[in-house]
Amino acid sequence: MTLTIHLGTDLVYIPRIQATLDRFGERFLQRVYTLSEQQDYKQRVSQPETGLGKTPRSRVLARTNRAAIHYLAGRWAAKEAVAKALGTGFAGVRYTDIEIQRLDSGVPQVQLSPTLSAQIAVWGRCCWQLSLSHDQDYCIAVAIAVCTPSKEQT
Repeated sequence: MTLTIHLGTDLVYIPRIQATLDRFGERFLQRVYTLSEQQDYKQRVSQPETGLGKTPRSRVLARTNRAAIHYLAGRWAAKEAVAKALGTGFAGVRYTDIEIQRLDSGVPQVQLSPTLSAQIAVWGRCCWQLSLSHDQDYCIAVAIAVCTPSKEQT
C-alpha cells in the first residue's frame, strides 16, 4: 500500500487581515469564513468603541481585540495551506469550502465541503493534520493530508 502525502503552508501578515476587515467588513467575513467560523469570530470581538454608529457594519468595523484578529488570520492561513496541499490553490475552490474547526482539546481540524471531498476522493482516505502558530504580526499554518488508496485503487 502506497501512502500519498500532500503538503501546504501559508504565512499571513496579521495587520493585512485587520485592514481587509476594516475595508470590507461583513462582506469579507461572509466571503471567506463559514457560518461557524463567523460565529466563533464574533464571540471574540470586543464591544464597539464609544461614539460609533449602531449599524451592523460599524460594529464589525470597530477595532477588534487581538485574539479575534488572530483567529481570523489563523483561519485564513489554514485555508490557504489546505488549498495548497490540494494542489489547486483556490482555482475552483471557495474559501468556504474549507472550514477550520477546533476540537475540545484545542486541536485545529480540517473539514472540507462535500463537493471538495468528492473531488479529492480519488486520493483515497485522507487524514488531515494542521498546525497553526502566531507571533506578533504573523501567523503561519501548515497542512498535511496523508492519504491511503481505497481498495478499488489498489
